[in-house]
Amino acid sequence: MNKIAIVFLLLISFVTSYAQNDILTSERKDDDLNAEQIIEQNKSALVSVWYHTDSYYGYYYLSTPKDTTLLSGSGFIFDSHGFVGTNYHVIDGFDSLMIKTSDGNFYNAELIFVDEKNDIAILRIINSDNIVFPAVKIGNSDLPRVGQNVYAIGSPLGFEYTISEGIIAALRENEKVSFNDPATYALIEKTFDRVIQITAAISPGNSGGALFNGKGEVIGITTYSYGFYGNLNFAIAINSFTKLRSTIDFATLDKDESFLAKKKDNLFKTNYRLAESFKSKLYSSWFYTKQRDTMKTYDTMIVKQDSLNKINFIKAENYYNMCIEMQPDTFYIYQGLMDMYIYTENFNKAEPLYGMIKEKFTSDSLLNTFSSSLAMAYSTSKDYKKALMFYEKLQKKDTNDVYVLYQMADLYGKQKDIKKSEEVYKKIIKIDPAYIMGYIQLGKLYYEQKDYKSAKKYLNMAVEKTMMEEYSYGNYLDLHYYRGMIAVAEGRKLDALMCYIDIKSTYTYTKEENEKKLGLYKAIKKMEE
Repeated sequence: MNKIAIVFLLLISFVTSYAQNDILTSERKDDDLNAEQIIEQNKSALVSVWYHTDSYYGYYYLSTPKDTTLLSGSGFIFDSHGFVGTNYHVIDGFDSLMIKTSDGNFYNAELIFVDEKNDIAILRIINSDNIVFPAVKIGNSDLPRVGQNVYAIGSPLGFEYTISEGIIAALRENEKVSFNDPATYALIEKTFDRVIQITAAISPGNSGGALFNGKGEVIGITTYSYGFYGNLNFAIAINSFTKLRSTIDFATLDKDESFLAKKKDNLFKTNYRLAESFKSKLYSSWFYTKQRDTMKTYDTMIVKQDSLNKINFIKAENYYNMCIEMQPDTFYIYQGLMDMYIYTENFNKAEPLYGMIKEKFTSDSLLNTFSSSLAMAYSTSKDYKKALMFYEKLQKKDTNDVYVLYQMADLYGKQKDIKKSEEVYKKIIKIDPAYIMGYIQLGKLYYEQKDYKSAKKYLNMAVEKTMMEEYSYGNYLDLHYYRGMIAVAEGRKLDALMCYIDIKSTYTYTKEENEKKLGLYKAIKKMEE
C-alpha cells in the first residue's frame, strides 16, 4: 500500500513539474526578449524628431521669445539609407525638421510621404556622407494577440530612449478617435484602420515611436493617449505603415516621376500650411504693431512683438510666393497673400499683386473678389479716392449691384460730394425699393443739410418698409436717431421721446452709436429747459 502511495505521489510531482515547465514555455514562447534586450538591440535604430523655431515661449520667460530647437516626437529608422517612420502630427506645420540619432548627432531631414488618415509620415535623413544606418525589424501587426507583452520606446517629455513595458489590452478596427496634439493642443480627429491598445505607458514625446513585440519587431507606432482617464494608450498597427512603405521604391526614389510629383505636391501643401500658420501668428499679435506705430514711450514688449510680426510677415510672404512659383494657377494662394497684404495695410504690395492677378485670371468673379477686398481696405484706411476707384471697377461689371452702389454713395458722402451721394442712393432705391438703408441714408443727407421736410419723407418711407419686415424695426439706430433729432428741432417732444424709446432698445456696439443715443437724450432734456 505504501509503495502504491509513493508511486502516486511521484507521478503527481512529475505531472506538476511538466505543467509548470509548459506554462513557462508558453510565457516565453520562441525565446522572447526582455526589456533590457529589446532596447540594447534597437536603440541605435531609434531616433527623436526635432524642429527649429525662433518664437518659443518658455514658462519662466513668457514675454521673451527664444530662438531654439525643440523636440517634437519620436521615430525609427526602417531602412539603412536613413528613412524614418513617425506620426504625421509630429512633423505637420514645421518648416525645418531634424533627426537626432542615438549617438547624439543631428541631421536635417526631408518629408517623403504622408498618410494623413492613419497619421503616418516617412522622412529621409539628408545623408551627404552616405552613412549606413542601423534599421529596426518590421513585424506583422495581424499576428499579435490580446495579453501579449509589448514595449514602447520613445522620448516622453524629452526623456529620450525611455522604455515602458505592458501588454496588448485590445485590438481595434476602424477606430475613430479625437485627441489633442501634445505640442499645439489642437484637436485632432482620425479614423485609423487598426490600432493596438496597450498598457505600456506613453506621454507627449512618445508620438511616432516604435512599439515592439517580444521578438524585437516593430508592430506599431505609438500615437496617442487619453492621459486623464487612466492607462489608455494606443499605437497604430504597423501594417498600415507597411502598406504605405510598399508603394515606394526607395532604390529609385529620386528618379521616380510619380514620387517626384507627390513630393512636389507634399511640398506645396507644406508651404501653404506654413504660410497660413505664420499669417495666423501675425494676425493674432498685429495689434502690437498698431501700437508700435503710435507708441509715445518705449515699451519692450511692444517692440519685441512688432519685430516678431515683421519676421512672421516675411516668412508667410516667402511661403506664399513659393506656392505661387510651384502652382501659379492656384487662385486661393493669391487670395491668402492678398488678404495678408490688406490686413496689414501693405497697399504698396497689394496693388502690384492685383495687377498680376488681372493678367493671370480672366474670371470676373475672381477679380471682383479682390477689387472688393481692396476697396474695403482703402475705405477703412480713409483713402476714399482709391476705394472709389476699385468700387467703380466693380460697378462697371454689374451696374445694378446694390451693395457696391451703397459703398460708393457712402464714400461720396465722406468726400463731401453730396450731390453724387444723393444720386446714387436714389438709384439704389429705384433698383431695389425694399432696400431700407437707402432711404435712411437719404434722410441722413437731408437732415445734415437741414432740409427736414425731405429728410422726414425718406425716413417715414423707411419706417413703412421696416413694418413689412419681421423683427427689423428695432435694428436701425440711425432711423430712430434722425427722426428723433428732427422732432427735437421742430419742437415735437412726444415724438422725440418715442424715438428715444426705440433707440434705447436698439443694440449698439461702437462708441459712435452710443454717442448718438446720448446725443438724442441730451437734446430731449434740453427741450425741458
